Amino acid sequence: MVNCEAGTGKVCITPPIGLLMAGYSERNQLARGVHDDLYAKALVLNDGTTKLAVIATDLIGLDRELVAKIRQLAEERTGIKKANITVTASHTHSGPEVTRGYELFIPVEEKPIEGLSKKDYLDHLRDMVARWIAGAVYIANCNLEEAKIGVGKGEVYAVGLNRRDPKEPMDPEVGVVRVDNTNGDPIAILMNFTCHPTVLDYSNYLYSADYPGYAMRTVETALGKGVKAMFMNGACGNISTRFARREQTFREAERLGTILGGEVVRVASEIKTAEKAKLGVASKVVELPAKSFPTIEEAKRALEEEKEKYNNLKKKGASHGELRVAYTSMEGAEIVLRWVEAGISKLKKIETEMQAISIDDSVLVAEPGELFVEIALDIKKNSKLRNTFVVGYANDTIGYVPTKKAYEEGLYETFSTLLSPEAGKTIQDTALKLIEAVVSEH
Repeated sequence: MVNCEAGTGKVCITPPIGLLMAGYSERNQLARGVHDDLYAKALVLNDGTTKLAVIATDLIGLDRELVAKIRQLAEERTGIKKANITVTASHTHSGPEVTRGYELFIPVEEKPIEGLSKKDYLDHLRDMVARWIAGAVYIANCNLEEAKIGVGKGEVYAVGLNRRDPKEPMDPEVGVVRVDNTNGDPIAILMNFTCHPTVLDYSNYLYSADYPGYAMRTVETALGKGVKAMFMNGACGNISTRFARREQTFREAERLGTILGGEVVRVASEIKTAEKAKLGVASKVVELPAKSFPTIEEAKRALEEEKEKYNNLKKKGASHGELRVAYTSMEGAEIVLRWVEAGISKLKKIETEMQAISIDDSVLVAEPGELFVEIALDIKKNSKLRNTFVVGYANDTIGYVPTKKAYEEGLYETFSTLLSPEAGKTIQDTALKLIEAVVSEH
């Protein structure tokens, strides 16, 4: 086994001001400015046999078509196989809308770029974003040097809780991959943590990476100028800052990000890196069953029922958390109606991709959805590897993947998902098969 090589790259992907922002249907205006820049960061690893790239972006998500373009561009520039490139999104709700389909549901009438239709402007933006992100991989590949790698994990309880019910399961685990140069100085820190970046709400019209941005800056400040800190979200379909945050401000995003970043620094400081590491990559195209949608009349009726529930809670003086749960359920019912009206309800299946990237006895399981945390906890429990980190919003954006129990309970995520209750089990089973596949490579 030869010594491992690693290289990092970083590109600013902050788009022009005056574009559609992603994440909140309540927004009815365009982006007004930049609070903190958005970035794409890439880490290229090579063990002499397998060469791969992991990319972390400050975006809400990337659909399969956009990921394919990024991979194609990156392969052309670096020679890294498309199948060995992983593209992830932090899921910040304060970035631009770059995914297909979701722009349909944002009620903004202004043309984001003068003279371009909504579709034309999105095509232009997506092309620009793809080239920026592929550029980060190119830089990382140009910077390859002998390196040492180590993996560790910690815990944080004060940032995210189960947003449907804070007493329900959450995942406090903080996964950390440390990559050093031959002098022992860190050049990259990958962090994996499970929580929606929704400290900032719909009233914010400034681009921001939310709490993950502050977490990454905390790590980079503490560990040195040359390090690239990369945030990869987990199975946060039902995990957010809703019941953990004190307010929805940049100050609060900084507080929570600093808590997470501090734990990453602690774990990274204790990791022992080694010159030799065995890498592995396995991927699989998966067909997930689409759910059955109601008729237009049924969808309209469901929306009225959710509106009534929300208004009744408001009259009773319910807590902010209770109101937020009810409001998002109302949003979900509205999304269902729009999907039915747009004909999306005719879908029978959704084709997507899952991937596993192993580093010795640790693995990153890359899945494309907003997976409910219980499913990820089961994957970790049944994995044969020492460290199993589930990475969400990876290589595609397919929306929520709730548990069967959640479908019985209803609420926002089960309203707005395109998937049937069986999809979670398919993803879990596929994840474990991919873990087996990378284990056999060792």
